[in-house]
Amino acid sequence: MPRLNDFDLMGVQMEALKTGKAVYKPIYNHDTGNKDPPELIEPNKIMVFEGLHPIYDEKARSQLDLAIYIDIVNDVKFAWKVQRDVAERGWTEEQVREDIDKRLPDFSKYVDPQKANADVVLRYEPSDKGLPFLKVKLIQKKDGKFPMITLKKDLSLSGSEPGAELKMYDDDWFGSPVTVVEMDGEIDMDNMEEQLKEIEANIEGLPSKSDKELTEAMVSLKSSPGSQNGTGLLQTVIAMKVREIYEKITGKVASMA
Repeated sequence: MPRLNDFDLMGVQMEALKTGKAVYKPIYNHDTGNKDPPELIEPNKIMVFEGLHPIYDEKARSQLDLAIYIDIVNDVKFAWKVQRDVAERGWTEEQVREDIDKRLPDFSKYVDPQKANADVVLRYEPSDKGLPFLKVKLIQKKDGKFPMITLKKDLSLSGSEPGAELKMYDDDWFGSPVTVVEMDGEIDMDNMEEQLKEIEANIEGLPSKSDKELTEAMVSLKSSPGSQNGTGLLQTVIAMKVREIYEKITGKVASMA
């Protein structure tokens, strides 16, 4: 819960790190319920703050150059947790459901609302073709900190089932106008490079170092989970945009390596 977090200290320490000062970050021990000795954090060129409440507090949120929220709807969350916990922990589906339901009130009250303040949201929904296939959305605030990508046209990619559909549309996100780019289904992995080239050529606003950078990055991670659906594609787009923001802030050229 937020009351267990020292957000005043968090905001101050994030501000200090941005100005090049080291801080001693508190460490909460989940096993004992007590605090361990603090950890020395040195400032770096890129700092990533992740967890349950990175953009909950206004002071802490104001220190971020970019706020990203991963939004997984309950049906997808349940399917993923069943897949993991039944296989790895020996749980039943009912135990998985009880565990999710137990955490849901706090999640709904304290975690989920943060997506309203994110600059960009990566949202996972069940595919129109049904689970386990996914519909993955890149929700971009208009005139926000995330440099927007758009599609020249909607795409329909055939091949192995279920195929992939890419489209773009404007929407409202908690009172803010957004542009959504979504991918539903999966590309044909036997024709992965060809289909990715078609997708890449259809994206405007992609800060590529070459006309094949997105395709080459995806192909190099072909065996990684999610490379066949919008997970890999849109996470790679976000990574390229993070690099773009870094270069804009620092005036330095960065690589994807």
